[in-house]
Parts: sequence; C-alpha cells; structure tokens
Amino acid sequence: MKYLHFMMDQFYSREFIEQIQSSFKIEEHYFIIVKKKNRKNYIISENYQNIEVITISRKKKILEFTLSHIKFFTMEYKRIRKMMRQAENIIIHNLTEEISGILFGFKGKAKTLWVIWGGDLYDYIPLNLYDHYTSRLLLKLDNRVISGFINFYYSFFYEIKKAVIRRLDYVISAYKGDLTLFIKYFKTRAECYTQNIYPNPVDFKKLDAGLSYSIDKKYYFKKKGYKLLLLGNSGGSTNNHLDLLIRLSEMEEQNFRIICPLSYGSPIYIKKIIEKGKTLFGDRFVPLLEFLKPDIYFHILKQIDLAILYHNRQQGQGNIQILTYLGKPICMKKTSIFFHLKERGVSVFSTQDLERLLLNEIEFTEVMSKKNKKIASQNLSVKSLISSIESVFNLLENRKFR
Repeated sequence: MKYLHFMMDQFYSREFIEQIQSSFKIEEHYFIIVKKKNRKNYIISENYQNIEVITISRKKKILEFTLSHIKFFTMEYKRIRKMMRQAENIIIHNLTEEISGILFGFKGKAKTLWVIWGGDLYDYIPLNLYDHYTSRLLLKLDNRVISGFINFYYSFFYEIKKAVIRRLDYVISAYKGDLTLFIKYFKTRAECYTQNIYPNPVDFKKLDAGLSYSIDKKYYFKKKGYKLLLLGNSGGSTNNHLDLLIRLSEMEEQNFRIICPLSYGSPIYIKKIIEKGKTLFGDRFVPLLEFLKPDIYFHILKQIDLAILYHNRQQGQGNIQILTYLGKPICMKKTSIFFHLKERGVSVFSTQDLERLLLNEIEFTEVMSKKNKKIASQNLSVKSLISSIESVFNLLENRKFR
C-alpha cells in the first residue's frame, strides 16, 4: 500500500476521494473513514474503491460514547495498525482524537503527513474563539457534568496528540496563519508547507449559468431599500452570532435585512440565536434552518450585498470561495483568514470598518469584484488542485515540492 489515508466522513473528504479516483492511480490508495454515529452520510463505501467506514459515537451520552470508543480501540485497533505497518505513507486528513489514538506510539516505516482542517488545531491551543456575549451565552447553556467529562476526554487526548505531532514528518495547511499557530504551540520535527489539496465545492460554470428551473418566492429575500447581509456560515457558536447581532442593533442606520444560515449546530444554541435575532430585528432577521439544495443556496448568495463573518479563526471556506467568485464584498476579523486572502490579492474588508461599509463610506468597486472573481477562478481550478495534490505526493516521495 502506497498511501493510507485517515479521514472523517465529510463533504471535502468525499470530493478528495473522487479527485483521486479520476486523476490518480486509485489502486495506490486506501481510505479509512471515521464516521460519527447518527450524522449525515457523505461517503458510502460501496460507491468507491479501497474504502472502509468505521462508525463511532460522539453523542453527549457518556455510556454510549464510552462503549463506542472501547470498541474502536479494541476491535479496530490491531487491524488498522497492521495496515499502517504495510503502508509507505500515511496521510491524516483531520487529526481527531480517535485518529491520534490509533497513531500513538506507532514506529513503522511510513512517512506521516497531517493536513490541518481547523478544529483539530484550534481545539488544542489557547485561542479565544468566543466574544463577550457569546461566551456568556455558552456558560448559561453549559451542562457541567457533561462538560467535565468532555474536558477530561480532551485533556487526555491532548497529551496523546502532542506525542503524535512530535513524530510527524510533514504538516500542511491551506492557510499560512494555521501553520504559524501550529509552530508556536507544538514541538515537532515536521516540515511545514502551505498547500490546499481539497476540491472547490462549487461548479463555477453552473453558478454562472443560473437556474434552469423556477425558485420558490420564499427564497427571494432582496427588498427595495434594504441591504441584504449574510451573517456567518452555520449554527456553530464560533460564528459569534450574538455579538454581531447586538453590534448591528446598536447602529443608527438600520436599512438592512439579515440572512443567517443555522442549518446545523447545537439546537439549544441555535434556538437562542433565533430568539435574539427576532427580538432585535423582527422580520428583518431571516434564519435558514434547513439544508438547502446548492442551486437554491447559490441563488440566495447572489442576492447578498455584504457577507459578515465574525469568526476569530479560519472557518467557512466554502462560503468564502463562492462569495469571492460571485464578486461579493466580505467583511471579516483579522484573526480569521483575512490576511491569507489579502496576500492572494483578494479585496476583503475588516470588521473594524463594518459601520462605514453599511453607510457606503467605503466602496466595494466593480474593479474589486471582477478581480476577486478572477483570483477565485485561477486558485480553485481543477488544474491547480491536481498540481497541489501532486506536490504533496512528490513531498512524500522525496521529489521536488512545487
């Protein structure tokens, strides 16, 4: 086995596998997919070659969680370790706790490479992900017994993870800022490179072509005299929804409507955000609570006048790619992927300028819009992606890294 991949059952994992199947020798690859119980299935093993899916529980039910992990680290452990000893290279897509446990103490011949996803780094470094009002809300919603168990779990695996990281050969990330944080907080011998190896989630040709069918009127949110704002990318608390909602409510100029994607995340948290949004803005706050077909979601994003992402970390990559290609202005914190986009030439605004943007004191010009679209087209092409994946394989094979 030339390449053994560890992945979570995610959309980008599926797209990566399909790219390997279409552009590389699939017989050189084997994929172990770790799936969370009762979550949406992205990867159906029968549809692909050289894949097996292992299910674990991540539910906040302590007994179910514990039994699931005991099974994983007994019944699956020996078999997977045997496969690792047969592999020439091990590629870790998202270094989760379960995958860290499998890799702990491994001393085989395989070179190991970790592709940072985000949470697998940020959950283990002292970065303040939550702003004032969001932190207060999360404290109110906290279950101390379950939180104590989860904190113990992460503390235990933090030591495991550090040991695994010390023995890695390579670490890559699509964002230079992630690698800077990684080097700051972890001891390692690994060589670090900036590279994105995951396919663009959007068919740009389809996006340009528009809809071939009519869309329900309920998805037409743009109203005359109102700017349409996109708030965040999901129902995850790292969006800092509450802090942004309160900030927007305090602005003198209120000629805007808010579209807020909340289709996944903690149900209790999402309920609180909807309540606050409706209290502050009434019908001008529009939560998106269901997974929408891509065409419908793209139709909504085409209506947006300004996207505001209030994360303190890199997040919402898919949304950012679509919005950049659509030539939409994006406002984000400088602690996110702000500077990464700036370095690539993308015109992006800081949340420090939010009020001025809403008052039209800062303009997002047609020139900026067209430039953003061109950059997205070039950086997210299939040709560029294949070159990036080849670079990673070259690195593992001691050939020249592009």
